Amino acid sequence: MSKDSKQSRKRRRHCFEVTTVRSSSSSEEESDSEVSVGSRRRRNGRSVSYVFRRGGSTISVITDPYAKVCGDNEENNCSSSAEEESEVEWQWEAPKMNVARPAGPSNVKCENREVWFHREYSCGTAAVRGSQPITEGQHYWEIKMMSPVYGTDMMIGVGTSDLDLNKCTHKFCSLLGQDSDSWGLSYTGCFQHDGASKVYCPKFGQNAVIGVHLDMWAGTLSYYKNGQPLGVAARGLQGKKLYPVVCSTAARTGMKIVKTRSFPSSLQFLCCEALRKCIPQNKKVLSVLELPPGLRHFLQDNLSWLLETTVNKEKVFETCTTGTQTNITFHDIRHVRGSQN
Repeated sequence: MSKDSKQSRKRRRHCFEVTTVRSSSSSEEESDSEVSVGSRRRRNGRSVSYVFRRGGSTISVITDPYAKVCGDNEENNCSSSAEEESEVEWQWEAPKMNVARPAGPSNVKCENREVWFHREYSCGTAAVRGSQPITEGQHYWEIKMMSPVYGTDMMIGVGTSDLDLNKCTHKFCSLLGQDSDSWGLSYTGCFQHDGASKVYCPKFGQNAVIGVHLDMWAGTLSYYKNGQPLGVAARGLQGKKLYPVVCSTAARTGMKIVKTRSFPSSLQFLCCEALRKCIPQNKKVLSVLELPPGLRHFLQDNLSWLLETTVNKEKVFETCTTGTQTNITFHDIRHVRGSQN
């Protein structure tokens, strides 16, 4: 089979949309020129965009391996396909069946990075944890809300090995933070630990990407929403053995690990924290500093979440309910790293 035939078969195997835009000009040569822009998604999830420029008899093709193909969902935050396909250091680990409180076959389904709760119907609270414990160093991971976010609660947080993931299988509740063995952020914007709940951030929904930074050296737990820091949510976590944990009470809901990063509490990390504090909060650190390409790429890949802009002021009216007590707060939240205690 000739080379041209093979390429022709490959082209027929993939479909993509093409939009043609003709330029208006008094010149006959320019009026014949056209630009076609299209995009398609490969089977492996990587997006590619094509631009065909025709001028006379010359046609060029420009491909972008990091092109984004985005939907029209309520809270759309399209991460680059490179991050979506990056290796992760841990995956979800389904809880072991509790004989006293059986979870049922449709309670949790773990699929590598993704976890789906209550695939048929919900009769309580389901939870899973990460496969690796965290005891020291700096850890950051991002969770994407893959489905509509609703119900009694959907939470993202951490817990110790003593946390019983099956204790609320037949009860609708905010599982993370009910006791001293877990800390959790609800989709309602409330953060809970040891039975106490507080308004922490605005509510988030489908396609939101929630980042979690666990600093075992300083003993702090912080969150990010779509790249914006929400501040420190909890302190005093030094010396503990913790696992990433998520839970949901809503039927047919899912979450996905976008990326995970871990590194020692080194001088490099402390310098990056200091740079973020010194450079104006509305500017990206990597856009201000002139750095060697190798160092810039390393920081972008591992610490972009820390070096992004860190101011996003908005007024929030939130209700936070814990048991029978409801707190209503109206205030300005300035999302500056470390501004919340």
